[in-house]
Amino acid sequence: MARKNPTIPAKPSSRSASEARSDLVARAGRNADGARLCRSDPLADAQAAVAVVRAVEGHAAELARRGLNGAYCAAALQLAREIEDHLQALPAAALGARGRSPDAADLLADAAATAQAVRTAVLRVTRSAEGRKVARDFGLGDPFSARQPAHIARALTRILAALETHREVRADIGLLPEDVQTMQDLARDLGAIAGAPATVSDEQAQLLEAQGALRAFFDLFAAKASLALAGDPDERARLLSLLPRAEERRHLRREPTRASG
Repeated sequence: MARKNPTIPAKPSSRSASEARSDLVARAGRNADGARLCRSDPLADAQAAVAVVRAVEGHAAELARRGLNGAYCAAALQLAREIEDHLQALPAAALGARGRSPDAADLLADAAATAQAVRTAVLRVTRSAEGRKVARDFGLGDPFSARQPAHIARALTRILAALETHREVRADIGLLPEDVQTMQDLARDLGAIAGAPATVSDEQAQLLEAQGALRAFFDLFAAKASLALAGDPDERARLLSLLPRAEERRHLRREPTRASG
Protein backbone atom coordinates (compact mmCIF):
# COMPACT_ATOMS: atom_id res chain seq x y z
CA MET A 1 0.00 0.00 0.00
CA ALA A 2 2.92 2.29 -0.69
CA ARG A 3 1.99 5.84 -1.55
CA LYS A 4 3.51 9.27 -1.92
CA ASN A 5 2.85 11.48 1.07
CA PRO A 6 1.67 15.02 0.45
CA THR A 7 3.81 17.98 1.38
CA ILE A 8 3.31 18.82 5.02
CA PRO A 9 2.68 22.50 5.71
CA ALA A 10 5.07 24.22 8.11
CA LYS A 11 7.62 21.43 8.39
CA PRO A 12 7.52 20.32 12.04
CA SER A 13 10.26 18.90 14.21
CA SER A 14 10.04 15.23 15.08
CA ARG A 15 9.39 16.26 18.66
CA SER A 16 6.44 18.50 17.77
CA ALA A 17 4.94 15.75 15.61
CA SER A 18 5.40 13.31 18.48
CA GLU A 19 3.69 15.72 20.85
CA ALA A 20 0.82 16.15 18.40
CA ARG A 21 0.45 12.38 18.15
CA SER A 22 0.37 12.10 21.94
CA ASP A 23 -2.30 14.79 22.10
CA LEU A 24 -4.43 12.94 19.53
CA VAL A 25 -4.05 9.66 21.42
CA ALA A 26 -5.07 11.43 24.64
CA ARG A 27 -8.12 12.94 22.93
CA ALA A 28 -9.11 9.49 21.67
CA GLY A 29 -8.73 8.14 25.20
CA ARG A 30 -11.05 10.81 26.57
CA ASN A 31 -13.59 9.94 23.89
CA ALA A 32 -13.40 6.31 24.99
CA ASP A 33 -13.76 7.31 28.65
CA GLY A 34 -17.05 8.92 27.67
CA ALA A 35 -18.14 5.65 26.03
CA ARG A 36 -17.98 7.34 22.64
CA LEU A 37 -17.56 4.57 20.10
CA CYS A 38 -17.01 5.35 16.45
CA ARG A 39 -17.57 2.68 13.82
CA SER A 40 -15.68 3.30 10.60
CA ASP A 41 -13.46 1.46 8.17
CA PRO A 42 -9.85 1.80 9.38
CA LEU A 43 -8.41 1.51 5.87
CA ALA A 44 -10.77 4.22 4.61
CA ASP A 45 -9.66 6.43 7.51
CA ALA A 46 -5.99 5.84 6.68
CA GLN A 47 -6.50 6.63 3.01
CA ALA A 48 -8.55 9.74 3.79
CA ALA A 49 -5.74 11.12 5.96
CA VAL A 50 -3.71 11.94 2.84
CA ALA A 51 -6.55 13.93 1.28
CA VAL A 52 -7.28 15.74 4.53
CA VAL A 53 -3.64 16.73 5.00
CA ARG A 54 -3.59 18.07 1.45
CA ALA A 55 -6.70 20.08 2.27
CA VAL A 56 -4.97 21.51 5.33
CA GLU A 57 -2.03 22.46 3.10
CA GLY A 58 -4.38 24.43 0.88
CA HIS A 59 -5.53 26.51 3.85
CA ALA A 60 -2.36 26.25 5.94
CA ALA A 61 -2.15 29.84 7.16
CA GLU A 62 -5.73 30.12 8.40
CA LEU A 63 -5.85 26.64 9.95
CA ALA A 64 -2.45 27.10 11.62
CA ARG A 65 -3.77 30.29 13.23
CA ARG A 66 -6.52 28.14 14.70
CA GLY A 67 -4.10 25.50 16.01
CA LEU A 68 -4.04 22.90 13.23
CA ASN A 69 -0.43 23.00 12.12
CA GLY A 70 2.09 20.81 10.34
CA ALA A 71 2.81 18.82 13.49
CA TYR A 72 -0.75 17.47 13.53
CA CYS A 73 -0.55 16.71 9.82
CA ALA A 74 2.67 14.76 10.30
CA ALA A 75 1.10 12.88 13.19
CA ALA A 76 -1.97 12.06 11.08
CA LEU A 77 0.16 10.62 8.28
CA GLN A 78 2.13 8.57 10.78
CA LEU A 79 -1.09 7.22 12.29
CA ALA A 80 -2.32 6.33 8.79
CA ARG A 81 0.86 4.33 8.16
CA GLU A 82 0.47 2.57 11.51
CA ILE A 83 -3.11 1.62 10.67
CA GLU A 84 -2.03 0.08 7.37
CA ASP A 85 0.80 -1.81 9.10
CA HIS A 86 -1.54 -3.21 11.75
CA LEU A 87 -4.11 -4.23 9.14
CA GLN A 88 -1.43 -6.19 7.29
CA ALA A 89 -0.25 -7.84 10.51
CA LEU A 90 -3.71 -8.93 11.71
CA PRO A 91 -4.10 -11.93 9.32
CA ALA A 92 -0.77 -13.33 10.49
CA ALA A 93 -1.75 -12.85 14.14
CA ALA A 94 -4.99 -14.75 13.52
CA LEU A 95 -3.13 -17.88 12.39
CA GLY A 96 -2.23 -18.65 15.98
CA ALA A 97 -5.83 -19.56 16.74
CA ARG A 98 -5.74 -22.52 14.38
CA GLY A 99 -3.34 -24.56 16.48
CA ARG A 100 -5.36 -24.61 19.69
CA SER A 101 -6.43 -27.89 21.24
CA PRO A 102 -10.15 -28.68 21.55
CA ASP A 103 -9.97 -28.14 25.33
CA ALA A 104 -8.35 -24.75 24.89
CA ALA A 105 -10.94 -23.79 22.29
CA ASP A 106 -13.77 -24.79 24.63
CA LEU A 107 -12.22 -22.81 27.47
CA LEU A 108 -11.88 -19.77 25.27
CA ALA A 109 -15.49 -20.05 24.09
CA ASP A 110 -16.80 -20.35 27.68
CA ALA A 111 -14.71 -17.43 28.88
CA ALA A 112 -15.74 -15.24 25.94
CA ALA A 113 -19.44 -16.01 26.42
CA THR A 114 -19.21 -15.26 30.14
CA ALA A 115 -17.36 -11.98 29.64
CA GLN A 116 -19.74 -10.91 26.90
CA ALA A 117 -22.80 -11.67 29.04
CA VAL A 118 -21.48 -9.49 31.86
CA ARG A 119 -20.50 -6.67 29.50
CA THR A 120 -23.99 -6.67 27.98
CA ALA A 121 -25.60 -6.65 31.43
CA VAL A 122 -23.41 -3.76 32.55
CA LEU A 123 -24.45 -1.71 29.52
CA ARG A 124 -28.10 -2.17 30.39
CA VAL A 125 -27.72 -0.61 33.85
CA THR A 126 -25.21 2.16 33.07
CA ARG A 127 -27.05 4.36 30.60
CA SER A 128 -26.59 7.66 32.42
CA ALA A 129 -23.82 10.17 31.74
CA GLU A 130 -21.95 8.97 34.84
CA GLY A 131 -22.63 5.41 33.77
CA ARG A 132 -20.41 5.85 30.72
CA LYS A 133 -17.35 6.13 32.96
CA VAL A 134 -18.53 3.13 34.96
CA ALA A 135 -18.95 1.10 31.78
CA ARG A 136 -15.43 2.07 30.79
CA ASP A 137 -14.15 0.74 34.14
CA PHE A 138 -15.72 -2.59 33.22
CA GLY A 139 -13.74 -2.64 29.98
CA LEU A 140 -16.42 -1.46 27.58
CA GLY A 141 -14.66 0.17 24.68
CA ASP A 142 -11.60 -2.07 24.92
CA PRO A 143 -10.78 -4.37 21.99
CA PHE A 144 -12.80 -7.58 22.41
CA SER A 145 -12.36 -10.50 20.06
CA ALA A 146 -13.87 -13.84 21.07
CA ARG A 147 -10.96 -15.60 19.34
CA GLN A 148 -8.11 -13.79 21.08
CA PRO A 149 -7.24 -15.18 24.54
CA ALA A 150 -5.48 -11.97 25.55
CA HIS A 151 -8.66 -9.94 24.88
CA ILE A 152 -10.84 -12.28 26.92
CA ALA A 153 -8.37 -12.53 29.78
CA ARG A 154 -8.15 -8.74 29.94
CA ALA A 155 -11.94 -8.41 29.80
CA LEU A 156 -12.41 -10.80 32.73
CA THR A 157 -9.68 -9.08 34.73
CA ARG A 158 -11.24 -5.67 34.24
CA ILE A 159 -14.71 -6.97 35.08
CA LEU A 160 -13.51 -8.58 38.31
CA ALA A 161 -11.70 -5.40 39.37
CA ALA A 162 -14.68 -3.18 38.54
CA LEU A 163 -17.06 -5.41 40.48
CA GLU A 164 -15.13 -4.58 43.64
CA THR A 165 -15.21 -0.84 42.90
CA HIS A 166 -18.81 -0.61 41.69
CA ARG A 167 -20.75 -2.89 44.00
CA GLU A 168 -24.00 -1.14 43.09
CA VAL A 169 -23.59 -2.36 39.51
CA ARG A 170 -22.88 -5.86 40.80
CA ALA A 171 -26.18 -5.75 42.64
CA ASP A 172 -28.06 -4.21 39.71
CA ILE A 173 -27.08 -6.95 37.27
CA GLY A 174 -27.78 -9.67 39.83
CA LEU A 175 -24.32 -11.21 39.87
CA LEU A 176 -24.02 -14.05 42.41
CA PRO A 177 -20.90 -15.11 44.35
CA GLU A 178 -20.70 -18.28 42.29
CA ASP A 179 -20.74 -16.18 39.11
CA VAL A 180 -17.74 -14.26 40.38
CA GLN A 181 -15.97 -17.49 41.28
CA THR A 182 -16.60 -18.83 37.78
CA MET A 183 -15.01 -15.74 36.23
CA GLN A 184 -12.04 -16.01 38.56
CA ASP A 185 -11.54 -19.66 37.57
CA LEU A 186 -11.87 -18.85 33.88
CA ALA A 187 -9.42 -15.97 34.14
CA ARG A 188 -6.89 -18.20 35.90
CA ASP A 189 -7.22 -21.05 33.39
CA LEU A 190 -7.22 -18.67 30.46
CA GLY A 191 -3.98 -17.11 31.63
CA ALA A 192 -2.16 -20.29 30.70
CA ILE A 193 -3.04 -19.94 27.02
CA ALA A 194 -3.32 -16.15 26.76
CA GLY A 195 0.36 -15.55 27.46
CA ALA A 196 1.96 -12.90 29.61
CA PRO A 197 0.37 -9.49 28.96
CA ALA A 198 3.80 -7.93 28.36
CA THR A 199 4.62 -10.34 25.56
CA VAL A 200 1.24 -10.71 23.85
CA SER A 201 1.18 -9.00 20.48
CA ASP A 202 -2.15 -7.21 20.43
CA GLU A 203 -2.33 -5.83 16.93
CA GLN A 204 -6.03 -5.09 17.22
CA ALA A 205 -5.58 -2.92 20.31
CA GLN A 206 -2.82 -0.96 18.60
CA LEU A 207 -4.95 -0.63 15.48
CA LEU A 208 -7.87 0.78 17.45
CA GLU A 209 -5.61 3.21 19.30
CA ALA A 210 -4.17 4.53 16.05
CA GLN A 211 -7.59 4.75 14.41
CA GLY A 212 -9.09 6.52 17.42
CA ALA A 213 -6.27 9.07 17.34
CA LEU A 214 -6.73 9.63 13.61
CA ARG A 215 -10.47 10.14 14.10
CA ALA A 216 -9.56 12.74 16.76
CA PHE A 217 -7.47 14.52 14.11
CA PHE A 218 -10.48 14.44 11.78
CA ASP A 219 -12.60 15.99 14.54
CA LEU A 220 -10.10 18.82 14.99
CA PHE A 221 -9.96 19.36 11.24
CA ALA A 222 -13.75 19.48 10.91
CA ALA A 223 -14.16 21.88 13.83
CA LYS A 224 -11.44 24.29 12.76
CA ALA A 225 -12.26 24.15 9.04
CA SER A 226 -15.93 24.87 9.80
CA LEU A 227 -14.93 28.12 11.54
CA ALA A 228 -12.13 29.09 9.19
CA LEU A 229 -14.37 28.70 6.14
CA ALA A 230 -17.61 29.96 7.61
CA GLY A 231 -17.73 32.60 4.88
CA ASP A 232 -17.17 30.08 2.07
CA PRO A 233 -19.83 27.38 2.46
CA ASP A 234 -18.96 25.62 -0.80
CA GLU A 235 -15.29 25.19 0.10
CA ARG A 236 -16.25 24.21 3.63
CA ALA A 237 -18.58 21.53 2.30
CA ARG A 238 -15.85 20.26 -0.05
CA LEU A 239 -13.36 19.90 2.77
CA LEU A 240 -15.79 18.21 5.13
CA SER A 241 -16.76 15.76 2.38
CA LEU A 242 -13.20 14.41 2.51
CA LEU A 243 -13.87 12.82 5.89
CA PRO A 244 -14.93 9.15 5.84
CA ARG A 245 -18.43 8.48 7.05
CA ALA A 246 -18.62 6.96 10.49
CA GLU A 247 -21.35 5.72 12.79
CA GLU A 248 -21.04 7.25 16.23
CA ARG A 249 -22.73 5.69 19.24
CA ARG A 250 -22.33 7.19 22.66
CA HIS A 251 -24.07 4.35 24.46
CA LEU A 252 -24.82 1.07 22.76
CA ARG A 253 -27.85 -1.02 23.57
CA ARG A 254 -25.72 -4.07 23.16
CA GLU A 255 -21.94 -4.42 23.00
CA PRO A 256 -20.99 -6.31 19.82
CA THR A 257 -17.97 -8.59 19.76
CA ARG A 258 -15.24 -6.79 17.86
CA ALA A 259 -14.09 -8.27 14.62
CA SER A 260 -11.49 -10.90 15.37
CA GLY A 261 -7.93 -10.52 14.30
